[in-house]
Amino acid sequence: MNSARHGNALTATITGILDQRKVKPTVGALPPNVRLDGDTVLITGANSGLGFGIAKDVARRGASRIILACRSGIPEAGEAISREAGNANVEMRRVDLADLRSVHALADSLRDDGVTIDRAIFNAGVMPARDAATKQGFELMFGVNFLANACLTLRLLEDGVIPNRSLAREPRDAARPPRIVYVASDAHRSGHPLDFDRFGEYRHYGIKDGMKQYGHSKLALVTFAQALASKLVVDGKPEVEVFSMCPGAVNSNISRDAPAFLKPLLSWVMGRFFASPEKAAEPVLYLARADEMNGRTGVYVHIRTEKAPADQALDPACQAQLWEATRALLDRVRSEV
Repeated sequence: MNSARHGNALTATITGILDQRKVKPTVGALPPNVRLDGDTVLITGANSGLGFGIAKDVARRGASRIILACRSGIPEAGEAISREAGNANVEMRRVDLADLRSVHALADSLRDDGVTIDRAIFNAGVMPARDAATKQGFELMFGVNFLANACLTLRLLEDGVIPNRSLAREPRDAARPPRIVYVASDAHRSGHPLDFDRFGEYRHYGIKDGMKQYGHSKLALVTFAQALASKLVVDGKPEVEVFSMCPGAVNSNISRDAPAFLKPLLSWVMGRFFASPEKAAEPVLYLARADEMNGRTGVYVHIRTEKAPADQALDPACQAQLWEATRALLDRVRSEV
């Protein structure tokens, strides 16, 4: 892994700026006339930043039901999106991804309400300045950026909220393959490697080495996406199309937990050099809707360029270990809550 590019906040910021300038696009933006009429779309972390930009685009394209799963901004964010996009089909559901009980409660409500999701965009994430714990005692970035996403994904698939035959308790087909998009980070190449003897163990960190833990959480997420994609293929065709991507440097509130003395500088740098949430949302929407991605799965995109993820994420043995270790963690937690 190339640890220098994302080894700390400074090198990660420089890398983000340089990546924006040298990207060679292979993934475009959806034309304005491409619609989402008839679709139900779930977006996590849509109350601000990139998620807000994604949700506005989804709403403008006429999605019939837009479910924003957020911890805060309820109902103000949903009302703003509905008003700006001219789409009244926006609803908000509360979820705290730092508490797996809350994740299960969200999944229960979607199942019990008979929701069928056509496109799920897992966008929410955190990057605190120093270590903190989730409600169940996991390190916060591992718990939110990876484990909560895995938990919610599996519940939606097992409950048939995302139609499928491979993992659902009551298998059913969709008219067309649903799609799952995970917003990850190219920092997954620079994080602590996956160590299944210590998988899920609490890791202490501060400002100096927080990026490595952030990268570790995103490596777990990208590896999970690759494992999930392979499990949702039937007769050589994906029944659910699974993608992961890095949006690049985005002028969002991901740095809200940065030290106070750094915030003015970060705000200036992000406003001047980072992509706006609306611009960064374009490749996310492309993966979620573009006809050019029909029949494809397990694709990783960095900003607008399709590329291979880190070696561990591509290793079938590592994918299998991560799958089993993740299920074990989630089963243990569920038996306790």
